[in-house]
Amino acid sequence: MKTLESGLIKKGKLYACKYYEIENLCQKIIQDYCSLNKENNEEFQQFAENYHLFRPYFDFVVCKLGYKVLNPGLQQNTMLIGKEDHMYLLDEKEMPISKGFYIGKSDDKTLDLYPMTLDSASFHDCLIDGKGKHILPKDMFGHVHILNQIANMIFITNQEVCEEYLRVDMDLGSFISRYYPLIRFQADRQGKLILTRCVYRKSNLTQDQAAFMNDLLANRYTYPSFLNDLDRADPFPAIDLSKSLSYEENSRKL
Repeated sequence: MKTLESGLIKKGKLYACKYYEIENLCQKIIQDYCSLNKENNEEFQQFAENYHLFRPYFDFVVCKLGYKVLNPGLQQNTMLIGKEDHMYLLDEKEMPISKGFYIGKSDDKTLDLYPMTLDSASFHDCLIDGKGKHILPKDMFGHVHILNQIANMIFITNQEVCEEYLRVDMDLGSFISRYYPLIRFQADRQGKLILTRCVYRKSNLTQDQAAFMNDLLANRYTYPSFLNDLDRADPFPAIDLSKSLSYEENSRKL
């Protein structure tokens, strides 16, 4: 069941908040932590160095400071914990829900962020962001985990999106593409033949993404029938929130 009720937990103490207030709470925790001494401030600044596409506050609080997250991703009766560079989903009794990893850190290096090219040898299932860059950590396969990760970065900051998600019942990737320009890129290999599929939302498609798909068409790595525009089934007035989530464009010293 979905819920807005959430909070951060450390040493048995719950700091309750709505899910969309989590990043503000993380920033306050980091401000207090950095104000204690110079070493703490330097630790956070060093941690944040590889963050450009997304902001580092949630990752630092969960993975470095050891806070648990109540009802992660708006899912009731669950818990998220950080261990080193990964975060794992637990049930209400703090038992693992899945042996596989749930989400990872959202720094550029962990996301394996690099410009997409027509090098077919590198084609595999991934996401392509608004600047035409590959997104998929090296220890991930497919789209599910990384979509959850990007969704979380939106949910912890945006009340409107959280409330909309509670109202609708639809595929997470289709829902997130309303608010963040993404191409779900798939590569099908049949011997020497490589064909790609792209699932996107035209109303949230950037020039860089459109240029890459046009290159795929021109080089016969895809065909018009393999390009799936989600706007046809869900004519939602798309909003690009990518700049609001970027640390590069919104960074500030704590």
